[in-house]
Amino acid sequence: MPNLLRAVVLSTVALLCACGARQNPPAAEPAATAPASSSAASAAPTPPTLRLPKDVRPNGYAVELTLDPKVSAFQGTASIGLDVAQPTSIVWLHGKNLTVKEASLMQAGATIDVTPLKSEKGDFLGFSLAKPLAIGTAKLRVVYEGAASEKETDGAFRVNEGGDWYVYTQFEPIDARRVFPCFDEPEFKVPWQLTFHVPAGNVAVTNTPQLAEEARPDGGRTYRFARTQPLPSYLIAFGVGPFDFLAAADSGQKKVKTRIITPKGRAVEGTYAAKVTPEILAALEDYFGIPYAYEKLDVIAVPLLGGAMEHPGLVTFNSRMMLAKPEEDSLSRQRGFSDTQVHELGHQWFGNLVTLAWWDDLWLNESFATWVTPRIIETWQPSWDAPVERVQDRSRSLDSDSLLSARRIRQPIDTANDIHNAFDGITYGKGSAVLTMTEEWLGREVFRKGIQRYLRKHAHDNATAKDFLDALSAEAGKDVTGVLGTFLDQGGAPLVTASLECGAGQPKVVLTQQRYLRLGSQAPGPQTWKVPVCVEYAAGNKDARACTVLEGERAEVVLPEAKTCPAWVFPNAEGAGFFRMQLAGDAATKLLKTGVAKLSRSERVALLGDVKALALSGALPASEALALAARMAQDPDRVIVESTMDMLDLSSARLLPEARLPDRARFLRETYGPRARQLGFVSRKGESEDTRLLRPRLVRVAGRDGADPKIVAEARALSDKWLTDKRAIEPEMVDAVLAVAAAHGDAAFQQKLLTAVRAEKDRSTRQHLLGALSGFRDPVLVKQGLSLVFDKALDPRETMWMVFGATQHAGTQGVALDFVKENYDRLVGDSPDALLPKDAAGRMVFVAGGFCSPERRQEISDFFTTRNANAPGGPRMLAQILESVDQCVALKSVQAASIESFLTGRGTPRPPQAPTTR
Repeated sequence: MPNLLRAVVLSTVALLCACGARQNPPAAEPAATAPASSSAASAAPTPPTLRLPKDVRPNGYAVELTLDPKVSAFQGTASIGLDVAQPTSIVWLHGKNLTVKEASLMQAGATIDVTPLKSEKGDFLGFSLAKPLAIGTAKLRVVYEGAASEKETDGAFRVNEGGDWYVYTQFEPIDARRVFPCFDEPEFKVPWQLTFHVPAGNVAVTNTPQLAEEARPDGGRTYRFARTQPLPSYLIAFGVGPFDFLAAADSGQKKVKTRIITPKGRAVEGTYAAKVTPEILAALEDYFGIPYAYEKLDVIAVPLLGGAMEHPGLVTFNSRMMLAKPEEDSLSRQRGFSDTQVHELGHQWFGNLVTLAWWDDLWLNESFATWVTPRIIETWQPSWDAPVERVQDRSRSLDSDSLLSARRIRQPIDTANDIHNAFDGITYGKGSAVLTMTEEWLGREVFRKGIQRYLRKHAHDNATAKDFLDALSAEAGKDVTGVLGTFLDQGGAPLVTASLECGAGQPKVVLTQQRYLRLGSQAPGPQTWKVPVCVEYAAGNKDARACTVLEGERAEVVLPEAKTCPAWVFPNAEGAGFFRMQLAGDAATKLLKTGVAKLSRSERVALLGDVKALALSGALPASEALALAARMAQDPDRVIVESTMDMLDLSSARLLPEARLPDRARFLRETYGPRARQLGFVSRKGESEDTRLLRPRLVRVAGRDGADPKIVAEARALSDKWLTDKRAIEPEMVDAVLAVAAAHGDAAFQQKLLTAVRAEKDRSTRQHLLGALSGFRDPVLVKQGLSLVFDKALDPRETMWMVFGATQHAGTQGVALDFVKENYDRLVGDSPDALLPKDAAGRMVFVAGGFCSPERRQEISDFFTTRNANAPGGPRMLAQILESVDQCVALKSVQAASIESFLTGRGTPRPPQAPTTR
């Protein structure tokens, strides 16, 4: 799965990636035609509770599916080879919303009568046997029906695109069971062979090359595909529809056939994807020293998919991420696609070639694919600032880890809830950052060799954390478990405090550690980590570095190259360490006075993130953090400016009384408005890519939040033009301009957008319009606009964005919460009329994440506690929302006066001295 840490509405992405809308289940499952014996029926077998028993395992699947994208029902026949380790009278596997029509089991040439069984809890599908299976092999054959939903994006789902219907799939983590009766756990890694029977005019694609295409008597076509290499069920994928194909250059050392697959008539929109995909695969092969293992590489655009997915041979991508008309393409989309494609193709080694044994080691997939992305980008596209942006992502991961309710990287999986919760910012972001820290501690080449050893030893098999740590320790020549284990197996992150001592003897830095916590969270008890720390410091006219591993509560680091007391120290060189940093005594004063200009760009990004964190913990007045943000916002460097924007949570409207909101707008207008007005709305010939990327961020902050009158007026005028001429706004600027216009829009402008969205046929344009409609600030208009969610002419998988968009502004988040409370059963649940399935219920609580009062906290708890208790992943999601509200309430209590003082008393920001970049 993709990295979900980029600048998006994370709660909405979580909702749409992991759920879609209600799938109408087929009729209740009938018994198989073969009668059960009296002995088999005498007692109801006890189904599993979480994991399947190991007495029977699959050794391969052959599946035939009959699908018509125009209808939801499909038919399947699954032939499953079995290895029987011990005699048993029942075979348990997974099946969800599947209607078994026939079932039979063969062993040693004899047929054994079977009776299908469905568990009351969980998705377990059992087959009770008339006589026990003997040790050896057997074959289970199941004829069944299922349904492809047009309201969700898990399992098999349907999408109407341009008037044509398509079927796509998304199985990770546990939704292959919606399409096949199967052993739906990652350790069951075996070959699959798929055959599809489809109507005329449709094409089927899957993980492997096509072996044959045959005409059917009904005029349709049959597509037969090659047997896969051993794969777990979650990595199987297919698509059916009237696709177009765009050939790319053959990829990798084996020159595998590479294609871009698009909805009909859109092949040209995949030109950029076709160009960069072979380049990315070559860079990954070079790093791993192992060729791409699979027989082909198709990349398929999937409308409404919540991100991307790494299936070997058939990588799926949200169509808006992957496709763009040449005249509507943007630099940010191209970079976003490339980043995600590195992540997905990185999975061809981490996850596909070597697969986690169980979901507690999901980090072996997602942490590594997230980590390898900037590692590849920095050499493939060195101008893209991947190493610096990595530090931004590290800081956001530390934010996620500040919750006591946050998961560990390697969280035990005790219930199905834990599987759903595993796909979060801890697994992706914290795991990636800890790997970067380990890589810098051991050395890049040692780390690379450790990875290669691990991959070669476990290729085409499953692996665990111990397997990776053993391989890395072998290459490093020392046990790395002590350091990595303290970050993998406990929650939270350390706050490392550094003080500079320059008395008698050599100058040194004294380090201490404790768990970092924000205001509003209480430490559960003492915690320590084994933390690799490298101290950067001034040694005369040069910079020097001294490193150690902080293993206890205190350590000393001698600065051997310092002849006198250093002018500054920075105890997190290149921002590589996964910890928050605090400078004690005059070390902080020295750094801000003379050292900031000497820091690398990565270190300045790390500094800004840590200063914000100190204010959130109450260790630093918020006014001082905001003053630094205002100062650094004048930096010429794009990534530094963006990092100051990440600090604006400290001046959030939810922390302020209404009387202070004009002061907040003035601060944003004065800080970011001059450069926004200077850059304008139109790119200039010869300007840098950084300028093109920064322009929409500045316009959005200065216009939407700062209410800069010139920017607002121009955005309104351009938006009106764009509604009739899509060339009126440059592609890079569309969302930002519409966001500014909507934030300051009136009922007339909203009506124009509503009229346009109902008439718009192009999905990308329609999503631009829905994004704008979610950004109005007038509560009355927002309430009126949310009725669009129930418009039957629109896809709820798109319109639900509006609900979560309304939560992003303090003045309208209450409208969004009230809307969910009033319409909960229409939005989510078992009812056929509900827009979202019950599986999505847990994520509805994200609509409450922005509140900052004890009264609202109680309201959230009262409404969601019972509802989330039985929703997939729901209890932890609610706990995190409630803790985030607690943190905000405490922050407001402690820091509100400091924030208001800053906003009412500040002067014009002073540009800093141009830094010395390294």
